Amino acid sequence: MCYISELAVSQSAQGLGIGKGLMDEARRQLGPSVAISLISMPDAVGFYERIGMKRMADAFWFSREH
Repeated sequence: MCYISELAVSQSAQGLGIGKGLMDEARRQLGPSVAISLISMPDAVGFYERIGMKRMADAFWFSREH
């Protein structure tokens, strides 16, 4: 299992295939026997769905205490 803790593409470069390219390269280097998971920011959910990632139902979270 590989957990991706951060994937960010500057707003001016979004839509150019950079995020998909990064995810494709991670998958290529890890190989087909390694699963990949991440936590998406709400505005990026559509991106991950478009590249074929599936939502995980059993994720849990303690939010920060300020």
